[in-house]
Amino acid sequence: MKDQAQKQNGNNNSSSAPEQLQTLTSDNNNNHYHATEDIIINKFRKEGFSSLTTIQRKVLPVISRKINCLLVAPTGSGKTEAAVLPVFTMLAHQEHNTGTIRAIYITPLRALNNDVLRRIVQYAQSEGLRVEIRHGDTTALARKKIVENPPDVLITTPESLGIVLTSEKMLAALKGLQWAIVDEVHELVANERGAHLSISLERLQALSSQLITRIGLSATVGNLKQAAQFICGADRRSAVLVDSASRSYDIDVRFVRGSLNNVAHFVTEYVKTNNIQGTILFFTNTRDEAEYLGTILKNQSDIKVDVHHGSLSKEMREETEHTLRSGMAGIVVCTSSLELGLDIGSVDLVIHYGSPRQVSKLMQRIGRSRHNQRSFAKGLIVTNNPDDEIESLAIIHRMKKRSIEKQKIHEGALDVMAHHLVGLAMQSRDPVTVGLAYDIITQAYPFRNISLFDVESCLDILAGHNVIKYEREARTYTRKIKAYKYYFENASMIPYVLKFEVIDSISKRRIGTLDQQFVGDYGEKGNVFVLKGSQWRILSVDEVRLVVNVEPLRGAAINIPYWVGEMIPVDFKTAEEVGVVRNQAASGRIKLSTPIMDSTLKMLKVIPDSKNIVVESYASRNMLVMHCAFGSKVNNTIASLLSTILSSQIGYIVESRSDAYRIMLTSSARITQGRIEAALRDVYDLEPVIIAALTGTHNINWKVWMVAKRFGMISKEAVYDKKVARMIYDRYSKTPVSAESIRELVHDKYDIQQTQQVLDDIKQGKITIHWLEVNEFSDLAKPIIEHSTKMAGAMPLSIEKGVIELVKERLEKTKHRLVCIRCGKWERVMETKDVPEEISCPNCRSRLVSATFWSDDEMSRIIRSRLTGGRLTQEQNHKFERAWKVASLVNNFGRTALIVLSGHGVGADTAARILRNYVDEEQVYRSIYEAEKQYVITRGFWSD
Repeated sequence: MKDQAQKQNGNNNSSSAPEQLQTLTSDNNNNHYHATEDIIINKFRKEGFSSLTTIQRKVLPVISRKINCLLVAPTGSGKTEAAVLPVFTMLAHQEHNTGTIRAIYITPLRALNNDVLRRIVQYAQSEGLRVEIRHGDTTALARKKIVENPPDVLITTPESLGIVLTSEKMLAALKGLQWAIVDEVHELVANERGAHLSISLERLQALSSQLITRIGLSATVGNLKQAAQFICGADRRSAVLVDSASRSYDIDVRFVRGSLNNVAHFVTEYVKTNNIQGTILFFTNTRDEAEYLGTILKNQSDIKVDVHHGSLSKEMREETEHTLRSGMAGIVVCTSSLELGLDIGSVDLVIHYGSPRQVSKLMQRIGRSRHNQRSFAKGLIVTNNPDDEIESLAIIHRMKKRSIEKQKIHEGALDVMAHHLVGLAMQSRDPVTVGLAYDIITQAYPFRNISLFDVESCLDILAGHNVIKYEREARTYTRKIKAYKYYFENASMIPYVLKFEVIDSISKRRIGTLDQQFVGDYGEKGNVFVLKGSQWRILSVDEVRLVVNVEPLRGAAINIPYWVGEMIPVDFKTAEEVGVVRNQAASGRIKLSTPIMDSTLKMLKVIPDSKNIVVESYASRNMLVMHCAFGSKVNNTIASLLSTILSSQIGYIVESRSDAYRIMLTSSARITQGRIEAALRDVYDLEPVIIAALTGTHNINWKVWMVAKRFGMISKEAVYDKKVARMIYDRYSKTPVSAESIRELVHDKYDIQQTQQVLDDIKQGKITIHWLEVNEFSDLAKPIIEHSTKMAGAMPLSIEKGVIELVKERLEKTKHRLVCIRCGKWERVMETKDVPEEISCPNCRSRLVSATFWSDDEMSRIIRSRLTGGRLTQEQNHKFERAWKVASLVNNFGRTALIVLSGHGVGADTAARILRNYVDEEQVYRSIYEAEKQYVITRGFWSD
């Protein structure tokens, strides 16, 4: 089957467009192709295009000849039209049977479909073609309509395509499929969704009586040839068409001292000062940052502020998208949910908080502004730490050189293959032969190197869990009843994380979702958190229906939800460029906002870059920080290597942390220069060492759990159990389950090949190691130390800093009723910030002044009654004793005592403990915040 497919494709496809077109000039049907091109150009004119863009001109002769191709062009270049208008025109001018899907448009985002649909339907309808959409949100009625009356063009997602391929009626409708268009290729190349899609495309080809022409659309992709092969399949040739007309970018980098609160204030002032009236997209790298900044911006100004990210409900997201299209959005704080091809109208400015971490991310996000190729994209990066400022400058340098990250394909994902093996059995009533399954799967580029043994091993596991019946002698297999549940539960390659729906009890609207982990940590009744940029108080948590009922709230203490997800990795070339920027700053060729490189050069004598590793060893603490400008994955690999090797050598555990520019090692034993240098210069087979380092870790346990689910061994709803995960890993240590778990972890977190090159360069002296014994770490080392519990007085993360500032602001605005406990005649209601440092009664001059809630008008009566010998109830006695304790604290600590007592649930005893441990103001606020959180955990409500 593979040979036949190669033969079919060999005559029609070529590795590059110019070579292909040269060949075709001698084609006898050349006049026919020219005529087709003329018809397509008329279609462009008919749709209002007075002239073709660069990519549209390039692709026209390629698509008209039905050649597989990858289109790479910046946002706003008309890529969608470049693909769909020629295809629709050609479909409209051919005879066909009704009830046949002739073109399929696959997009990775459901949100994208709403906008693409509007444009595509318009183009299709004018040619008499019908378009339908099929994804996870499509109603049962709409799905039934598609099955009973298949459209000419189907728009779908990779996951829904996998489901479509099991429907008998849909399979019949797809037998005449001629075109497959895959949008946003760069979003699929480097993840398992893409690997899954690559086999789905081969299943479509095996099904269709036509040779399917594949068209990939991408804005930014580093490895063009691989991306083309990823779409078009192994052993098939294709044209790569690139719009080399680089779009201009006007990007400003600004440094803001302080926390996220200061960043939000700067953005508000920047927008007002520059009189930006239109829509502003404000990107962050994480959802919690988006929620936090959205809240602060809403509270700080009268500018309309909205929040958009993947954990908000479909209705909420669509509301924001509609506002964007209307041009009345103001500032929309968002994550990657607005990064891709949503039709969101005109955007005047794109702001990015922190480093975008990747060139492709920056181009995609800033490219959303002035969504037209002829106008330059306007962007602002706001950072509040030196690492992010330097990294942003390095990424801009790379962008100017058109140097984009290469995306690493998931090669031979066994859980993905297992899913499709079951899918093939579900689309056939007859037994599936192992040879046929192998031929189809290995036509997909990420699976070209899969062996028959791999296929048979996966079939063994599936058969062992009653998903299929495997006849080993006959080398065939069939589905079992369990296959349906397994296949549909695992249709998505995005890891399944249990989510709770958040429902506003007043409006009964669905606000968004929270991950199980956040609900588990903070889901007590009365707790307050931020979602959709607004504050919500929890009324109840329904763990059976997975619902959190809330009410809106303003001005209380807050928690920012966290969602399962990880920071974007920084690649080797960006880290290398960071080394260049550091040296430029140290030599005065460029100016940074902080003198960090001057102080680094003064203290370390050399600037850490890709050719110089600098080690700061703090011997008395058994800690060291290695400055290695090699990027996230290489540093993670070196850190794991050193931790494993040194732990085995010295007999004590050596713990490691790493980021894109540093590795930190700590141990109970001394880590010497000789051991480090010997470990880096030794000869290893690197991958087995890393795999050994993974055994028994949280990372491998969690990964095994997720992989076991995708093999049908654990139900989708099962709650994670690390003991069971470890047991599965041990029990299936020589099977595809453990092999796939290790493969995924190595793919996601490590870079074996580049690390090997770095180690070789160290051995050959191309990279120099500089060793320094220090009594204090340099400022350049501090970012990694801030995350470590080993160092006392470690600084908090920026988002925690911001939360502490909000706590401070709230405590200073808290109202107290001050009452003199000596005379009981003087009382005054004051906000904390207005209370003098030393408090005394203006009537009797006593410094024994107590404080209670501002609305408590009973306290003064209790004091006067006690002073005149009156009888008090047990409760009144308790209040009087508390008043004495508070008065004593106020007498000794002044206004600081009132600040502490302003905390929710902070009583006199807790306040006394906090004040006894007083170090400085910041530590006091942190202690109050911790006490408030503890109060919620133990009491289950906020005191208002």
